[in-house]
Amino acid sequence: MDLLNDNPRKLFFSFLIPAVSAAIAVATYSFVDTIVIGQNVGPDGTAACALVLPIFSIANFIALLCGVGGSVLMSKARGEGNREKGDAYFAVSLFLVCILFLTVWIVGMVFQEQLYRLFGADDILLPYAMDYGKWIFSAFPSFVLVAFLGCFIRTDGSPKFVMFVTLVGGVVNIIGDIVFVFPMNMGMTGAALATVLGSVMQAILLICYILLKRTSLHIAKPYKWLAAIQKICKIGFGAGVSQVAMMIVTFIINNQIMKYSGASALAVYGMLCTVAALFLSIFSGIGQAAQPVVSANFGAGNNERYQLVGKLGTATAVAFGLVCFGLCAIFPSQITAIFMQVTPEVEQIAPYIIRVYSISFLPMAINIFITAYLQAVSKATAATVVSLMRGVVLSAILLYILPLFMEGNGIWWAVTIAESVTAVLSLMLVIPVLCGGKNAVKKS
Repeated sequence: MDLLNDNPRKLFFSFLIPAVSAAIAVATYSFVDTIVIGQNVGPDGTAACALVLPIFSIANFIALLCGVGGSVLMSKARGEGNREKGDAYFAVSLFLVCILFLTVWIVGMVFQEQLYRLFGADDILLPYAMDYGKWIFSAFPSFVLVAFLGCFIRTDGSPKFVMFVTLVGGVVNIIGDIVFVFPMNMGMTGAALATVLGSVMQAILLICYILLKRTSLHIAKPYKWLAAIQKICKIGFGAGVSQVAMMIVTFIINNQIMKYSGASALAVYGMLCTVAALFLSIFSGIGQAAQPVVSANFGAGNNERYQLVGKLGTATAVAFGLVCFGLCAIFPSQITAIFMQVTPEVEQIAPYIIRVYSISFLPMAINIFITAYLQAVSKATAATVVSLMRGVVLSAILLYILPLFMEGNGIWWAVTIAESVTAVLSLMLVIPVLCGGKNAVKKS
């Protein structure tokens, strides 16, 4: 696979299919967990899933900060013809990710109950959250390493292996859910164990793939550690901050829901988080498919090639965003019935919540892809602005303001409006890059 000379359209789609397939398999973890918990434990269990969601967001933040930042710089260095420099970025990224996940892992294990309380757990929901979350946190390093190593192995030219590993983990998780939750009646604990087993299996396979030298990834001694760490964080922050933003928004939404709407609405939101995570993973997969091709050709100065991939990616994101919106807008009641035991209160409120929230999927797809594309062409500041606008700034403001006038309904409109306004901004930022000439992007 020659990123600099092969047909860029074929290269994009050769990365796209494995990336989206892997993204869907990753989302299957929480997808299946939420279904079996909702059907076995009920709405309280589904609501508790929303309280544990920040653990996955923290893991993804660390993985994407180091993985996207390091892999983009590695690919760019290879495009410039400097493979040793690329290997050095891999080494620094690996060191940084280990330091970060060990720190968070230790602190999180000690203060789990306080974390769930912070994210809106009351005395009824806290036991459910603890039963599920303590096992998820115990395997925190594997969740980080799977996403981190996937970035580098995919960029190294093995997207199909990443897809294979992800599918294996998904199968293990599904089988574990079916066995632990229903026949063994282990409830929240069983669902968590199934997720952990799937993630650990993935981590082992990815590590062995590198140790057996099936990739061209090598560790080279960096010349300037601090400078390399700064560059990695600068490039990767735009991708990672979206996960931090998700954690902050989850904190605000959970507490606002409990204030204005109650536990039934939180159960619907827990289900909706799982559906949205699936779609978000697909949108991220489109960005991950473009990044290796874009960053390598950006490093080599092949403007037309990386601009073409950017246009293909944007069109693909729009298509997927429309499909995701249509599914949720047309089938809200059916989706709810899949995920939980539908009480009369849930049946009444779920269709409106799902339909309003689903409007956000189209602008969300655009925002996620453009963030990834801007990172690949070293426009880290612009990527960070997009992530912060959609994930923190607009969402936080609207989540506090709109409920004052619309009560609980304002919560759902806040997310949709924030994504839509940000999509306009992100398109304004990326159009000059996609359509400009040789000086459209300055290399950093």
